[in-house]
Amino acid sequence: MSFRDGLTWYYGNYGLRGLLAISAYRLFGHPKEVAIRPPYIRNPVHLRLKTSDEATYVQILLWGQYAFDLPFSPRVIVDAGANVGMASIFFAHKYPGAKIIAMEAEASNFDLLARNVRPYPAIIPIHAALWSRDGEIGVCEADPASGVSGNWAFVTREGPGVKVRAMTMPTLMKELQIQAVDLAKIDIEGAEKEVFEAGDWIKSVRCLMIELHDRFRPGCSEAVNSVAEGFSRLQRGETTLYLRNNEQEAA
Repeated sequence: MSFRDGLTWYYGNYGLRGLLAISAYRLFGHPKEVAIRPPYIRNPVHLRLKTSDEATYVQILLWGQYAFDLPFSPRVIVDAGANVGMASIFFAHKYPGAKIIAMEAEASNFDLLARNVRPYPAIIPIHAALWSRDGEIGVCEADPASGVSGNWAFVTREGPGVKVRAMTMPTLMKELQIQAVDLAKIDIEGAEKEVFEAGDWIKSVRCLMIELHDRFRPGCSEAVNSVAEGFSRLQRGETTLYLRNNEQEAA
């Protein structure tokens, strides 16, 4: 990409304010964060430059990674692996009547998530990891041998790591007084294997939007599919949509 093409791309995706901030960062090393607002988003979102925040913003808010046409309007949404809040903000605009629970395990991501969703009273940020048991779990950088790399590649696992609260889906639902989850968006970097191996809770979920990580954690798809009986499956890009068959029949 030429310098001119790069400027055009950043201007189209980030606007003038974002373009100026990114130019200043490349020239002088600051600022390290930018606030930008896509046309249909009513509040600016904050992104850390030279991190995966940029790609997440583009994929979700500009390219519509989660813009599936569902046969119903979700009233309760759980965003597990919410990162810095882009999916939660997307859902808040697409489904303005929904209650959204945004779970993020990594501390720096959660801090920015909390800032990004502050203007949205319907989004409840929770600093915790979705897991197969309640208690604590370690958050750490991924093993490079897994094929995951970069300063965004945090995983949850038993053993060493920065400790964060671990919650099962039933515990989350009980504490938030939720009877059912209309939409569960899950992007938890391979932890879906543990979460869905204890997946009896799926009977309370109408729809899943999930990124499966078999490429560096074999068994993720098998764990999800083993409990997703009665769901149809649609693949788009890296996101897999699981929708209860009776929802399609009702549509």
